[in-house]
Amino acid sequence: MNPQKCCCHNKLPSPPGYYWRDYTGEIPEDAFPAGLDANTKPTYIGQAYLAGVGLIVTNVYPGQTTMNLPYYQVHPSDVGMKILCSSNPNSLFWENVTNRELPSTTAGKDVIIGGYQTNVYRMILNIGRVLSQGELIVGKVTGNHPTENKAGQGILYFVAGGKENSVNSYQVLLYDSSK
Repeated sequence: MNPQKCCCHNKLPSPPGYYWRDYTGEIPEDAFPAGLDANTKPTYIGQAYLAGVGLIVTNVYPGQTTMNLPYYQVHPSDVGMKILCSSNPNSLFWENVTNRELPSTTAGKDVIIGGYQTNVYRMILNIGRVLSQGELIVGKVTGNHPTENKAGQGILYFVAGGKENSVNSYQVLLYDSSK
């Protein structure tokens, strides 16, 4: 059996409706808009590598040549920059959650992975957004386990006002292949 093919239908599985493209400062046509800045211009979802920490998700502004990553403070990075794109933006949607509700609200749903942290707290990062200072700002949602409630889990961390901020209530990005 070919592991690339579906054993039932003998064809390649459908690719997901979203993917990460290299980001060099120009917004690709298929970039998924995630919010609006204070001037009501679209912002996007990006990720970049932070040495010793991992691949961190953050907000992308058009023309930006480095990404500001939230990790206890703001860390600029231009290493491994990517931007989230979609061939079917209708398949991506935002759902309201709190850090405590995250596991139950997203159970059985496709939560989009935005990155990872490999330092002390190894975890997958999801993508969240919140309204802050007149902008819909994207950030990283820290890993959350449905049976454990450890400090710092399921919280949205984002960069606003030149510093790292965090909230317990936000929207998380999900994917629905049926749309």
